[in-house]
Amino acid sequence: MQLSTYLDQNHTNHYKMLVIVDNNHKYEKIINALQDHNWSSYDVTDNILKILETFENIPKKNIKIRIASKIKEWANTLPDKVILYNTNILYSPELGKLNPVDAFKYRFRDRDCILMIEGSVSGNRIQYSEYGKEDYVEMDVSELIHVKMEDIDV
Repeated sequence: MQLSTYLDQNHTNHYKMLVIVDNNHKYEKIINALQDHNWSSYDVTDNILKILETFENIPKKNIKIRIASKIKEWANTLPDKVILYNTNILYSPELGKLNPVDAFKYRFRDRDCILMIEGSVSGNRIQYSEYGKEDYVEMDVSELIHVKMEDIDV
């Protein structure tokens, strides 16, 4: 299906976050297609690392508590029409195994967002990693439009 069709469907959804499962790091496909249409793209890992630099005097046990609120603050500063990619840092046990869908879903009820994540799709769930591994996360995407990268035509 065409990317524009997914974006139109997403825009009418309660949560304006289109989730694209991209296991081959092809985010340029989407970024390049939308760069001339007022979309901004953000590398989540780069931005989280910048946030963590401000935590130098905070004990490691408190980072998990503080990082979620800092991510919310950062997301609230983002413009309309946002592409978020390279999200794997959020699954880190050191950060509390944050779920990227839940981390951003509520921030984008009134603004368009494309969230690119890795994982395997099983109905309305996306699993990252393998069950039993320390970084395993299962995400409910039943309220969101979600698609595999290979199913998108630009």
